Amino acid sequence: MQITVKLAGPLRKEVEGLVGGEKVLDLPQGATVSQAIETLGLTGKVRMLMLNGRPLQQDGPMSDGDRLMLLPPSLAYNMYVATNFLAPSVREDIRKKS
Repeated sequence: MQITVKLAGPLRKEVEGLVGGEKVLDLPQGATVSQAIETLGLTGKVRMLMLNGRPLQQDGPMSDGDRLMLLPPSLAYNMYVATNFLAPSVREDIRKKS
């Protein structure tokens, strides 16, 4: 399966072959988020994850075509604050789909 990974901030300097801050990964079907991070060599360097535009709370399998965004500690707080300003109905919708 193929997923697209978008890297933010200093993580972009850690991975070669990015185009516009993104990299397409070929992973085995059902690969997990942590496997994608390990494949990129970013274990321990990621603070916040977003899968298909939604904050991700825990590791889990991905599907072909998924988009994974990885944020380093230096940017994670800003994203955390931004996602907590979502309307309550939007937050509930995200929880139901996670």
